[in-house]
Amino acid sequence: MEDKLITIAVHNYARAEILRTRLEAEGIECYLKNINLIHSVISGGVKVRVNSKDLEKALRVVEKVSEQFRDDYQNEQESSSRSVQRILVPIDFSDYSVNACRYAIGLAEKLNAEIKLMHVYYNPVVNSMPLTDTYYYQVNMDEIIREIELRAKSNMEQFYADLKEKIEKDNIQGVKLDYALVRGIASEEIISKSEEYKPDVIIIGTRGQGERENDLIGSVTAKIIEDTKVPVLVIPEDSLYEGISTINIMYATNFDESDYQAMKKLIFLLAPFDFRLYCIHIGKSDTNDWDKAKMNSLKENLFNQYPDYEIECSILEEENFLKGIQDLIREKHIDIISLVTHKRNLISKLLNPSVARKVLFHTNIPFLVFHSGR
Repeated sequence: MEDKLITIAVHNYARAEILRTRLEAEGIECYLKNINLIHSVISGGVKVRVNSKDLEKALRVVEKVSEQFRDDYQNEQESSSRSVQRILVPIDFSDYSVNACRYAIGLAEKLNAEIKLMHVYYNPVVNSMPLTDTYYYQVNMDEIIREIELRAKSNMEQFYADLKEKIEKDNIQGVKLDYALVRGIASEEIISKSEEYKPDVIIIGTRGQGERENDLIGSVTAKIIEDTKVPVLVIPEDSLYEGISTINIMYATNFDESDYQAMKKLIFLLAPFDFRLYCIHIGKSDTNDWDKAKMNSLKENLFNQYPDYEIECSILEEENFLKGIQDLIREKHIDIISLVTHKRNLISKLLNPSVARKVLFHTNIPFLVFHSGR
């Protein structure tokens, strides 16, 4: 006797997909009803159905996911009541830090936001020493630490003063500038500051082409992207700021459940600007009907939720992932590439040296990265 299928929830397509993913992760077979897989026609609510034998286990998953949906709704309500207010900019006084600050000022001026500069200076760790040498070593180390502190303070004050002067000289209005000077390990302190300061976005500069090629986008930047829940805008050194008017942004999707939330954050961040969003999936020439259906559903969801914005969704049939990215950058004059961090899929491919170095350094396109939360 076949198991009876039972409807456990009715959602819009985006939430039905999220629930389906969670159920299947728990080993529960799940079926969505009211979807035409070829044309992606959604008639009313999408029914989420499971076999009767899995009902008890499935309902526990539904309860957990429903809590997430309630939290998401509350966060959306809070977000909709305000615009971007805080920008955190980690700096090391390099040219690429200066470049990142130019982007931050342009963004803050448009959003009437405040900028907090942050510099983390190194705190030498006392290694194991012979007991007889410890006192003399400690005295010397105290002097070294004091010298490092004074140099960091002097550099920060000069950097801050230069930036303030530029803001005043260019008659930039509505930008509040502040700074924090912290001793410790850069990635750890920046992540800690982001939890305390609660910025809406972190903007960080990275090295240009030709410097330490195996460094990808920098170990500190990579760690921040991996561990912070705040969107991170990565600015390659050679990506020159030329003002912000119309922004052409490419969002690369792998049809993950986190795409919906990431694009909400993306549109929230860009709402004050004139922007065009290109949501793309790079697939092979034999892209299957299921991928096409998912793209059509994603398109329908975006068009329904954001009818006032210019959004284009498409699948690029290209065997070479990097070539697909580069072709779209040239064709659409892309200003920013955006995606969600996933250790297991698209982000790991982009952070692979052979790909990331070319995308980040050879195209000089800023990267806006959202955390998947998983």
